[in-house]
This record gives sequence, structure tokens and C-alpha cells, in this order.
Amino acid sequence: MLVEADGELLGLSTCGASRDDDVDESVGEVRSFFVAPGRWRGGVGRMLMDGVLDSLRERGYREATVWSFRDNERANAFYERLGFTRDGAEEPTDEAWAFLPGVRYRRRL
Repeated sequence: MLVEADGELLGLSTCGASRDDDVDESVGEVRSFFVAPGRWRGGVGRMLMDGVLDSLRERGYREATVWSFRDNERANAFYERLGFTRDGAEEPTDEAWAFLPGVRYRRRL
């Protein structure tokens, strides 16, 4: 899903089947989620999330997950406002240039 205005990309998101081994086929995943920094807190994120959650529902998923960086307080607060809660899954992202531990959020659709 894309949100644009006057040829400017304001945000984008993708979704599909969960890529995690510890969930069943009833769980979909918000795979990517980006809102242009100049558009934060302007409704773009909510529009994107509503769209991807609707898409997952239409495909028959009963739950949705989204991965976030543990220390990304702004994003995590956004997901929590929309009914996502941490489900306990964590994933270390140990790249050569950074250590960014991830946490998984989940909600019913």
C-alpha cells in the first residue's frame, strides 16, 4: 500500500503471510512500514495500518504481527495505540554495523 500526495511518497507498507516459524497459517505479517518523517503524526501511518490490516483480514488471517526495534519508542507507541502488544518473541539483529534487537507485536484482526 502506498500513500502519495502531489507526486510525493508519504508512506508505504506491505503485508503477507507471516515469515515466522513459531506461528500458524492464521497469522499474517505487516512486513514493512514506513512514513516519511515530515508526515509523522498526520494520519498517514493510521491510513497505512488500516489498509494493511484490512488486506490481511480479506485474505483470511485472524491475527497480525509486526516486528519493530526494541528501542524504537515512537514506533512501538504507535503500534500499541493500534492494539498491538508484545508477544514475547525477540530477535537479535546482529549486523556488522549495528546491534538492533527486534521485538514482535501481535493483535487480533
